[in-house]
Formats: sequence, C-alpha cells, structure tokens
Amino acid sequence: MSDRMQDQWLDEEAGPVVPAYALTRGRVRPSNKDIDIVAIVTAIGGPTPVSLGPEQWMILSLCARAASLADIAVAIDLPLGVVRVLVGDLHEQGLVKVRPPANVARFPTEKLLTEVIGGLQAL
Repeated sequence: MSDRMQDQWLDEEAGPVVPAYALTRGRVRPSNKDIDIVAIVTAIGGPTPVSLGPEQWMILSLCARAASLADIAVAIDLPLGVVRVLVGDLHEQGLVKVRPPANVARFPTEKLLTEVIGGLQAL
C-alpha cells in the first residue's frame, strides 16, 4: 500500500489496528452460553496465568469489583461479542465468576394491582 493511501486510512491517534475477532482467535460465541449482556462478572483471587492478553488483564482489573458485561465492554472499548468471548475464557480458567443480576423486584400480583386501582379511585 502506498504511503498516500495509508495516510487516508490511518492516523497517529488510531494506534495499532487489530481486528476485534483477532482477540478471540476468530471465535464469535463464548464457551459458556449463559453469559448475558447484564451478567455480573467478578474476579476470583488466586494465581493468574502469565499467558493472558492485555484485554483479559484489563477485564480482571475491572472485575475486582463486580461489573456487568456491558460496563466492561464500554470501559475497555471493545465490542460486546468480543468481551463475552474473553470473559468466557476467563470463566473457563476459573479466574472470574459470572452470575445473572439480582432480581430487584417481582412483578406485582393481580390482587395487588386491583387494590391499588381501588385505592386510587377512592381518592
């Protein structure tokens, strides 16, 4: 590629360009299909393999405190699908715990809704 053409596609701020799929070695699905966009990821202490990539190290540091998969993707500026695969790899190695988010509230029962409507009508 000529220097002139390359200047059109790259600039100094872009840094090294690595396709996102290269980080996952071409994989598009995590090994653990239960990893949802709102899954909560927490790092588990213990020995960490040296063979982790920089993105996985960033994920581990972000997950020292529980974080959602979506928040991790935003923080490290990677596509959600890529982060799902990387977190899946960390989970397989026993480096992170992945759990669904806690239910904040249950759906109200029909009886409760009827009572609320009755109370509002009485006002």
